[in-house]
Amino acid sequence: MASYLRAGLDPAAASQICMNQCRAKCCRGAWILSLGQAETQVFQAKAEELGVEALVRPAADGGGWIRFSEHPGERCPMLDPATFACRIYESRPQRCRSFPERMTPGCAISGG
Repeated sequence: MASYLRAGLDPAAASQICMNQCRAKCCRGAWILSLGQAETQVFQAKAEELGVEALVRPAADGGGWIRFSEHPGERCPMLDPATFACRIYESRPQRCRSFPERMTPGCAISGG
């Protein structure tokens, strides 16, 4: 998979930009996060461990999906609303690890 992370930007710097500049726009709003079967289990276990309510809908393939608009603040339930940090960063889903997956206008870490 091609990386669309801005040239010369390492993942740690990208994370800081996401938290401090754009305030994790990709984790807020009218987005739907698709999870594989194992990711769904991890996501739900982490939510329970953290005491976070996460409405994960079942998907036909055995995985799940999360509609951010169904959660407080219309954000991913794993996004800390005070710091804009991912509460499960080390265990985040592949979709989140792969972001940005394409040139994304307005995204400070995207090459676009």
